[in-house]
Amino acid sequence: MKHACEEISRLASEKLERNLSFVEKIRLRIHLLMCSACRHYDAYITTLHNVLKIKRKNTLSTIDLPQDKRKKIEKVLKDSSRG
Repeated sequence: MKHACEEISRLASEKLERNLSFVEKIRLRIHLLMCSACRHYDAYITTLHNVLKIKRKNTLSTIDLPQDKRKKIEKVLKDSSRG
């Protein structure tokens, strides 16, 4: 993998967890326009991230817990996803 692709794959992953800077967003977009491998990687990890987020939300909603315990678990999951 080329150095530029390594950097872009890192940015593609990080965009799922934090807001990228303006320069990072531009670098990512320009590279994705030119590189189909990175475009596919970006689409794959974005889809995977969204599926896991839905799965986590649905799993939590099907468990019969008191509301206060549910909120506490949701807060822990949200905090842990921030890194």
